[in-house]
Amino acid sequence: MEDFEEKGGAYIWEDHFYPEILDPVTKQPVPFGEEGVLVITTLTKKAMPLLRYWTNDITSLYYDENAKRTMVKMKPIVGRADDMLIVRGVNVYPSQIEDAFSYVKGVVPNYFLTPVEKEHMCIALDIDVEIDDELVKSQKIESNTDDYFNFVGNFGKNIENEIKRE
Repeated sequence: MEDFEEKGGAYIWEDHFYPEILDPVTKQPVPFGEEGVLVITTLTKKAMPLLRYWTNDITSLYYDENAKRTMVKMKPIVGRADDMLIVRGVNVYPSQIEDAFSYVKGVVPNYFLTPVEKEHMCIALDIDVEIDDELVKSQKIESNTDDYFNFVGNFGKNIENEIKRE
């Protein structure tokens, strides 16, 4: 339940639900306040109880000392465990990539991720993006010309520099 006067997450009614946050890989509990997969057990349901229901939602739990209620709060969901990629030991969610591209003008929200693997480990992500047709038209460049390919190549370098600054 969310309180419209309070921001920062939804309350979980601990007298009806037992929330747990587990590591997506080891399935073990993480320290309180850290991100992991939300697992819910219902405490008061009789007809259809949920026992350690794995939601696949990546979030964390916290207590808000300044809130009206004393129940635990769930931070906003940052991703899904089934979408997560591990790149050089860092958890990467497609939603984070979408967020990074939302700051880049001229990129359509369609992209293609290709994990680059070395010795069965993901060491990088190759990301192909689509340039907005309106941006290309505004440059007055004909497709499949040297000018077009130079523009596309420079656009890719500019995206890298822009995202690194964020």
